[in-house]
Amino acid sequence: MAKKSSRNTKARIVSAAWKLFYEQGYEETTVEEIIFESETSKGSFYHYFDGKDALLSSLSVLFDERYEELMQQPHDEMDCIELLCWLNQELFTTIENTVSIELLARL
Repeated sequence: MAKKSSRNTKARIVSAAWKLFYEQGYEETTVEEIIFESETSKGSFYHYFDGKDALLSSLSVLFDERYEELMQQPHDEMDCIELLCWLNQELFTTIENTVSIELLARL
């Protein structure tokens, strides 16, 4: 149970960070805002990340979480190609709604 809780904590931090990066930009977002938005503690933040820069490599965590959510949805009616197309569309939509073009260009 503790492993799931810790995964959720890290995922909440990552999700909050990328939400704030999208809304107000990377440079303008502070660690304190990420901690507040993720409803975690400073200790939890620094347990998983050395600082804000370390979050830049965490984008894959956000997409992995989204992929897991998508795979839990019913899709029995789709063949392999339809499923792959649907997953790609959903993930690209997630990217568009999560990461600004300006931020992506800087990664």
